[in-house]
Amino acid sequence: MEHNLETLKSCPSCGNGSLNPSISCKDYTYSRDLFSIVECTVCRLHFTNPRPNEKTIGQYYDSPEYVSHTDTNSGLLFTLYGLVKTSTLKQKRKLLEEFTTDKSVMDYGAGSGDFSAQLAKNGWSVTAFEPDLNARKRILEKHSKIVLADDLKSVSNKSKSIITLWHVLEHVHQLTETIQEFHRILKPDGTLIIAVPNHTSFDAEYYKSDWAAYDVPRHLYHFNPTTIEKLMLANGFELRQSKPMWFDSFYVSLLSEKNSGSSALIGWLRAFTIGLISNLKAIFDSERCSSVIYIFRKAV
Repeated sequence: MEHNLETLKSCPSCGNGSLNPSISCKDYTYSRDLFSIVECTVCRLHFTNPRPNEKTIGQYYDSPEYVSHTDTNSGLLFTLYGLVKTSTLKQKRKLLEEFTTDKSVMDYGAGSGDFSAQLAKNGWSVTAFEPDLNARKRILEKHSKIVLADDLKSVSNKSKSIITLWHVLEHVHQLTETIQEFHRILKPDGTLIIAVPNHTSFDAEYYKSDWAAYDVPRHLYHFNPTTIEKLMLANGFELRQSKPMWFDSFYVSLLSEKNSGSSALIGWLRAFTIGLISNLKAIFDSERCSSVIYIFRKAV
């Protein structure tokens, strides 16, 4: 497949120009092309390089296999995803309520709008940011009082008590610039909640290049607990706590088995086993989980 790619000469987190090859992965969702992931020799961030630019990345989301922009329940994996998504929406809302009584939130990368709608239905003042036009339509269909932001610069200074990114930061081209906008938008002592995959989890180490959460080239960055904390600290945020996302170990393992070409029965059995081992290893260290929720505080 022909595509325009941009090559980063320096790390998007720390600016260091010394980069080493890490791993190559296939785009299993759209193009079937191979993409390289490199590692910064200073801060150790892993990122896809070369990568599609902001004008060309959209085509890589144009697939019925890309779940976050769709409400489909077609197929067993999508059905499973939908069931778990429904059960976790309330848990996510309760997590936000631990950190504020001022219910002003921006859901950045809102997808099809289920979480934004869950908040709006429970008395939150919700601003949603989502660039996909079809997803934006579904957001408003789910709750008419949700405000859609066309860009971050249109959101007022110090206007939100919480900003959430549920598996979104890994997709953002302008990484540090976007985080700095979050800092501007949050109220003093505001909270930034970020959920991302963890490439140092057991399931990532087991599946290697077939690990579904690499998801190149849509995932531009591949974080672990150390690299995301360094990135956020450099941009004015302090880590409050981290929480595991237990289901992700199983779901990502199922997708990884599909990537590796396993038969259905063997794939499901092995995915359950690998997901379980991954979670057991993370019981005493949540930062070893397949995906981690990080709660950051805006530094004074």
